[in-house]
Amino acid sequence: MENIDINFDQTISASTINMIAAGAILVLSVFIVLTIVTIKRWHGRFIPMMLGLLGYVVFGFMFSQMFMSIIRLVPNIDQTFTYNTTSYIVIYNIVLAVGFGIARWFATKLMVGRFDREGDVILAGTGLAIGDAVVMYGLSILSFYVYAQAISSRGLEQAIQDMLSSGISAENIMTEYTSNISQLFSSPDVLWVLMGLSAVLDILLNVLLFMVVYGVMKKQVNYMYAYYAMIVQFASNILFQLYNAFSLTSILTLFGIKFVVVIGASLFIKQFILKEITYSND
Repeated sequence: MENIDINFDQTISASTINMIAAGAILVLSVFIVLTIVTIKRWHGRFIPMMLGLLGYVVFGFMFSQMFMSIIRLVPNIDQTFTYNTTSYIVIYNIVLAVGFGIARWFATKLMVGRFDREGDVILAGTGLAIGDAVVMYGLSILSFYVYAQAISSRGLEQAIQDMLSSGISAENIMTEYTSNISQLFSSPDVLWVLMGLSAVLDILLNVLLFMVVYGVMKKQVNYMYAYYAMIVQFASNILFQLYNAFSLTSILTLFGIKFVVVIGASLFIKQFILKEITYSND
C-alpha cells in the first residue's frame, strides 16, 4: 500500500449511495412505464423493440468501438487521445451519433411494411434507448454503486487491499481512483440524480428521433431530418460528458444546456414533424 498515495480516512456519505440508487431506479421506472403504456395504449409489439436493441448493439456499440480501436492504431492519434481525453470524447461521440443514425435506418428498414403501428415505432426507439442506457449509464453507475457499497461497508483501505489481492496493479488502482472512485468522495450528491435524469432525457430523445427516421423511411418527412437527427444526438450525448465532476456550477450548467437542447428538439419534433407521420392500425 506504500505505493498508493490515497487518503484512506475518506468516507462515503449515505446520501451519495441513496442518490446513486435513486437515479438508477428513476431510469428503470421510466423504461418499465414507457413499455407498459406503449403496449396498452398503442399496441406496440416486442419484435420492433428487439430490432431497435439489435441496431444499437451492432451499429451503435460495436461499430463505434471498432472504429475507435482502428484509429487508435495510428501512433499520433493514440498519443493525442492519451494526453487529451476531451478529443477522444468528442470524436467518439461523433462516431456514436453516426452509428445511431445507421441503427435507426437498419431497424426502420426491417420494420416498414411489417411493423407500422405507432406503438411499434415507439418500442423500437425504446429498444435503441435500452442499449444506450445500459452501456452509457447502467454499466458506469453500477460500478460506482459497487465501489460505494464496498467502501461504505469495509472502508477504503480494505477495499483497495482487496483490489490489490485480486491482481490489480497499484498503477491501475491509482488510475481508477483518479478517474472514478474519487468522485464518490468529492462530487456533489446532485450529480448522481442528474446522471439519471440525463439518461431519461436520452430515452425521450431516442424514441422521438426514431419516429423521425421512420417518417423519413416512409417518405412522409424530408430526408434531411435523418441527418439532423444525428447532429441532435451528438449534441445531446456530449453535453453531459464534459462537465467537471467536482464542480457544482459545471454540472448544473451543462445539464441545464442539455435539458434545453433535448426539450427544445422534442417540442420541435412534436410540433412540426410527428403530425406529418401516419401509422397503420393493423
